[in-house]
Amino acid sequence: MMKTLLATTATLAILSMGPVWAQSATQPRADEPLMEETAPGAAMPADEAPETGSAPSEVPAGMPRADAPMTGEATATASFIGEQQDGNWLTSSLIGLDVTNPEGETLGKVAALEIGPDGQVVSVVIEAGGFLGMGARQVAVPYEAVQHVTVTPGEHQLILAATAEDLETAPDFVTRVQKRQEEDAVRVQQEMGAGQPAVVDPANPPGAAQ
Repeated sequence: MMKTLLATTATLAILSMGPVWAQSATQPRADEPLMEETAPGAAMPADEAPETGSAPSEVPAGMPRADAPMTGEATATASFIGEQQDGNWLTSSLIGLDVTNPEGETLGKVAALEIGPDGQVVSVVIEAGGFLGMGARQVAVPYEAVQHVTVTPGEHQLILAATAEDLETAPDFVTRVQKRQEEDAVRVQQEMGAGQPAVVDPANPPGAAQ
């Protein structure tokens, strides 16, 4: 009887202490710091903030960095001219203009102006000879050799110290296009000739005694 009473008393004591053990097991210890979650946008603790001057984060290739200085090139602006200056000539008024000598003899007409890489006029191409545009040939003289005379405003005259005979004996002016066409024609003739058998004269066969 006594043993049964003691066992019952011990069991009740253990059951009454159970909640106390469970509470002590779930509560943190006094010497352990509480872990708090940082809310979005909240300041980061000083001991966890990144150091100033640390390497910037990687950016995709081809994308400018936010801290990179903005650079740009100024766009060039073209300048414009409002009117023709006094004493200046227009090529449109020179093409087809007669070229005469000091004696007033017409030598030909301006066919073209040759302009160098620096934009300066190099030579004057003159179309001389022929009749009604047939049989005319082109010769060129240095631009400085031609004297420009303004007879009246808008009326010009070109004077060249030469004679008609001088232009007849002058070499023909060949443009780069004409020269290339002539070279192509010669090459085609050579290629056609190389592919054809040689013509043998029956009266004078190769190796025949003369």
